[in-house]
Amino acid sequence: MNRKSNEKEHYKMYKQGKNWVFSIVFISGGLLLSNYQVSVVKGDTVSATALSKSSQASSDDTSNIASTSSSTTATSDTSNAASTSSSTTATSDTSDAASTSSSKAATSDTSNAVSTSSSATATSDTSDAASTSSSTTATSDTSNAVSTSSSTTATSDTSDATTVSNSIATTSSSSVTNDVVANEQYDEEYRNQFHYSPSENWMNDPNGLFYDSTTGLYNLYYQYNPDGNEWGNMSWGHAVSKDMINWTQEDVAIPVLTNQSWEDFTYTNTTGNLAQYGEVRYVGTPTTNWGDANGEKDIFSGSIVVDTENVSGLGKGAILAFYTADYQIATRVNDGQDGGWGTWIGLTEIQEQHLAYSLDGGKTFIQYSSDGNSANPQAIIPITASKGGDSANFRDPNVVYDAQNKQYLITVVSGQEALVYKSKNLLNWEYASTIQRQNDVGDGVWECPALIPMTVAGTNEIKWIFSVSVQQGAHATGSGMQYYVGTVDANGNWTPESSTTMANPMTFDSGEDFYAGITFANMSNNRTVMLGWESNWTYTGEAKTTPWYGNMTLPRELTLVKDSNSTDGYLLKNNVVSEIKNNENANVISSDDASATLNNEEKKLSSENTTYKVSATFSWNTENLPKTVGFKLRISDDGKYYMTVGYDLTTHLFFVQRLNTGEVNMGDSRDKMNAYVDTSNGTITLTVYVDETSIEAFANDGEKSITQNFFMRPENIGNQSTTGIALFSEGGSVNVENLSLNPIESIWNNGARVDVKYVDANGNNLLDSKQYTGKIGDNYDITPPAIDGYYLAKTETENKNDNNVYTAQDQSIVYVYAKVQTALDVKDSTITAGSKTGWSAADNFVSATDAKGNQINLKDITVSGSVDTTKAGSYKVTYSYTDSQGNTISKTITVTVIAENSQKPDGNEGNSGSNNSNLDNNSGVNNAANKFDNLSFDNKKVEGTKIVNNKFKAIQSSKIKGLRSDTTRNKSQNELPQTGEKNESIVTIWGLLLTILGSIGAMVGIKKSRN
Repeated sequence: MNRKSNEKEHYKMYKQGKNWVFSIVFISGGLLLSNYQVSVVKGDTVSATALSKSSQASSDDTSNIASTSSSTTATSDTSNAASTSSSTTATSDTSDAASTSSSKAATSDTSNAVSTSSSATATSDTSDAASTSSSTTATSDTSNAVSTSSSTTATSDTSDATTVSNSIATTSSSSVTNDVVANEQYDEEYRNQFHYSPSENWMNDPNGLFYDSTTGLYNLYYQYNPDGNEWGNMSWGHAVSKDMINWTQEDVAIPVLTNQSWEDFTYTNTTGNLAQYGEVRYVGTPTTNWGDANGEKDIFSGSIVVDTENVSGLGKGAILAFYTADYQIATRVNDGQDGGWGTWIGLTEIQEQHLAYSLDGGKTFIQYSSDGNSANPQAIIPITASKGGDSANFRDPNVVYDAQNKQYLITVVSGQEALVYKSKNLLNWEYASTIQRQNDVGDGVWECPALIPMTVAGTNEIKWIFSVSVQQGAHATGSGMQYYVGTVDANGNWTPESSTTMANPMTFDSGEDFYAGITFANMSNNRTVMLGWESNWTYTGEAKTTPWYGNMTLPRELTLVKDSNSTDGYLLKNNVVSEIKNNENANVISSDDASATLNNEEKKLSSENTTYKVSATFSWNTENLPKTVGFKLRISDDGKYYMTVGYDLTTHLFFVQRLNTGEVNMGDSRDKMNAYVDTSNGTITLTVYVDETSIEAFANDGEKSITQNFFMRPENIGNQSTTGIALFSEGGSVNVENLSLNPIESIWNNGARVDVKYVDANGNNLLDSKQYTGKIGDNYDITPPAIDGYYLAKTETENKNDNNVYTAQDQSIVYVYAKVQTALDVKDSTITAGSKTGWSAADNFVSATDAKGNQINLKDITVSGSVDTTKAGSYKVTYSYTDSQGNTISKTITVTVIAENSQKPDGNEGNSGSNNSNLDNNSGVNNAANKFDNLSFDNKKVEGTKIVNNKFKAIQSSKIKGLRSDTTRNKSQNELPQTGEKNESIVTIWGLLLTILGSIGAMVGIKKSRN
């Protein structure tokens, strides 16, 4: 070839070679660009900031991970996990876990778990757990459980459970301290066991009864001699109780006033021993011993008001005690004789009304005086303000609030009348009216008066009961209590119900031993409860008890009812308060023995107790009427001695008879403890509370009552037991029904128990059983604990009361638990951005159940978070639900909003949980790959290119397959839109175009070479 020809051929060869080179460059560049696109997808995910700068080694497939952890070695497949933990070693499959814990090692499958827990070791299957514990080591599958406990080791399967707390159970016993009482003193002979008495020394009238709503304590004050077992040195003793039955003695509340100053004043007596002298002068130093001037004043009876609104200005909630100060003083006729002193009369008695107040709940009192001198207090109602005209009889102030007229009324007795004063501030009192005695005038004096507002049962009608104690001439001889019905007006006038009211008093209790009763102040639920002194001024010498004298009656619940057999058509029923049941043991009479028929006979009951309640209903046939029916109680072993409680069908009198106790001087004059009861319906119910030396008997649920002391002394009856009980019918036939006999526990030395069990529905113990002990009448606080994975389904009890107090009958509480079924199911979703695109929480809510497994609606779920449907992005929305047991379950879903020109991923929308949606970062790759799949070559025309074509298809297949596998991986981490999204598509297209151009060049080169 000539040179020109050679150059031409060489140039052709060069051009052909150049085409190959260009083709190879284009193909290589396209493949490199496509491969570079994969790296961009893996690295440029701004949402989770996923470049781990401190990684020293990476030997695993950690595709699509966003991590800010400081990791030395990573050897596990932690696909799609977003972690902000500080981890040394990760060797587990922690798919889709978001963790904020401080963890040293993670070796468990914690699928879908959100952990902020404080746990040392977890070895249990707690699926889907959101924990607030701090974990050092996690070796469990913790799916689907929500835990708020602080746990050291967990070894149980607590799926779908919420742990709240462990057992909380405390016993609340009396916090009252007592420096006075030695409990072992209360077992002396004749000491009543369920009636309050002081540990030693004399007591009489109850004073200042009130309920303290801030402490839950009932307060009892009473006339008390701290220095001996006889009347004198009168002070206010004090006891407290949580149920008005079980009392604890406190220190003396208001002691005798001492170091009282010289006095000098005048008063004109219009009645009593000094009426003949006209105006007299009282001058000198007070005394209480009818002798030397000791400068003392005794603290007589009175009442208490709780000043809840601080109308007195003495303090909000102050306890105001109104009482009579009693003393003697030198008395002279105010006639100017004897050097101007006046003609000497002698020592005479003065009574005046004082006020003391307490700011510590009634433990101690401060004397009130208008001049501020509490050491020598001035009276709030001095004798000079008395309209009664008898300086020696002006006592026992009783204060009550008149709600209708918004005023306070105080009633004070003066001989044969009661004086009523009114006040707005409890400090300044104005005389209002007088109530005059019309029955047995002059037979002793009135004492301990009270005006008691009461609503007539079954109506809205309010009546004012005037109750008063009579020192002599009571129904059963000696002292007793009477009451009258009337009304009160705005001027403080008490008006009797009719013109005959005052001449026909009603007897409050028809026994010898109910006296000076007053009601509790500040009671809840509009209760009217009265407590009396169980004694009689005429017979105080009969008791001969030591080292104490006197006790209180059981507290009585008062109810005013209409009754045609009573004065003015009203009857004041009284019955023992329900709290007595705290001390009652179980009925010892079987159901088979609760009914009987007696024909002029007795039927003995089995009993070994001297303290009990016995009750029965008696009915009779008119064809064989008995003369009397009832109980014989405290029968001696030889049958000669007993007390009788019964009903006389011939006289219609309910009675208590003391004639067969062996006591002396118990003739007919002492057989007047009876009350009329209408039994035209042919039946009567008798209920009797029997103590060591006391009987309180009630007919027809408190229609009438009889309270009576008795003393079966060994010197009279011999040394024998008196525990016998018998039913009787005298002279005819009687049917007995509803017979019950309940032994009553002592209020002094007792103990009570509550047994508690925690079981599942099959009776299996979930926790160890517990036992709580305390004093009868004290409150307990036993709270069912929360148990992991369970909720309290029901509570089974035996002998339990609604007030949560210890009782004589041991109580049982069984807490029955069931498995918690609280669940919440939500899903992720992907939507396309647009102004018309809508989204609501319901779109991602699947279902939910409460603790008992009942389906609940979305309205019961708390949803937080929002979605902007006009802006592309990834949005987090949290669904939370707290069930009835306090368990909270919370789940967060992702709503991905993509741009309008992007294509949704296929087949993944709608999956629930953290694996619910695929990321759209590789959508451009998918589109390009699909287009590449559609490319074809004309094998007919270019057969020689089949090998090349197959090679490209192989390359395309492997690379695109890898790309697609990346795009199908789940991503639950918090991820923002991909900033490289459009660039990825562009780079992919350029790479494919370069590859195509290179292939075309190659084919052209081949064709030319053939030609």
